[in-house]
Amino acid sequence: MPTSIYLSGPPIALSDPSLGVSTDWKAYAASTFIRSGITVANPLDLDLTGFVKSVGESTSAVKHSLSLIDRADSLLANLTQVTESATMEMFYAHGQGKQVVVVGNEPFSPWVLFHSEARFNKLKEALSYLVNHPTNFDTIAWSTQFEAQLKRRSEQYPPEGEFDYEYYGGEIPALVLAPHSTAFFTDGNWHSSESYTGSLAVLLHKLTGCHSLVSSYCAASDPVYYLTSPYVSFLSQLIKKTNLKLVLILHGIENWNSPHELILNSWNNSSLINRTEYLHLLTSMLKVKDFKKIGYDSKDVISKEMKTINHLLFEDFSIPTLRLEIHKKYRQPKLHPSQYSSLHTALAQFLMLVGAQ
Repeated sequence: MPTSIYLSGPPIALSDPSLGVSTDWKAYAASTFIRSGITVANPLDLDLTGFVKSVGESTSAVKHSLSLIDRADSLLANLTQVTESATMEMFYAHGQGKQVVVVGNEPFSPWVLFHSEARFNKLKEALSYLVNHPTNFDTIAWSTQFEAQLKRRSEQYPPEGEFDYEYYGGEIPALVLAPHSTAFFTDGNWHSSESYTGSLAVLLHKLTGCHSLVSSYCAASDPVYYLTSPYVSFLSQLIKKTNLKLVLILHGIENWNSPHELILNSWNNSSLINRTEYLHLLTSMLKVKDFKKIGYDSKDVISKEMKTINHLLFEDFSIPTLRLEIHKKYRQPKLHPSQYSSLHTALAQFLMLVGAQ
């Protein structure tokens, strides 16, 4: 059973005669949960669409609303009257790995089906489900377990007949890459993995439905440098048959003394093609989660004489591309769970917004 539930949706009078009361649905839900020992995070009536469009001017009230969702275990969305704010709150909670339950009218849209764990026509059934069913997804525990699997294979070559990468097919037109989630060789030199970049990429797949491609064994040829590597060969074929709006490439900042928490590379916006708003949107999402030390356009990872995986994406395939470098302290979910959660929440919300455009 969850300990705190966020109620999302406009004030609506109950329309279920079987309940035998005449009151607002939130009041009825709150009384039911309180009797069951569940705390209700009373939501503020805010339009998150407006918050997204002008997030640079976001108010303390908006941040308070988001913090209520952050602290809640579950979200109950009343979609009998669909509003933008309710759907935005819903995908924010889903992107953070929260349990999302919907009450509304059938048939439910594919978007609602993807972003909710359970759906009901009657409020009483939705309340009963939340009271009797526990939340079931811990992003920290899941990431730690997935990373342990990657580490066991990180310094091994793939068995005969297997590849050195794993692909997770998605439903929204965004792809997250983690080419250094395992160890790799560049010019004969061995390099250790950029920890948790692969776990984060696959976690974002689970939270948002994006596509993800991660290295899964030691790469004899660094995918960033060698465009004939198995990883890049598969990527090229994937792009040809998949309609993508964005590719987000995850890397690690391995220098602990780096002044930056994150570094965003867009090659002076040239990698964004005609979608420069993506950079502003991602920056805004990160700032809402209190990321302040963000660097931009660090030097490229390789000399201009050689084309990298980055240039392949935005020069050859003309796909808007962003490269995100992440400080190691934000890739330590067991030591710094709140920082890791803030990161995956911001990235998930960004991907969902891109996918919804």
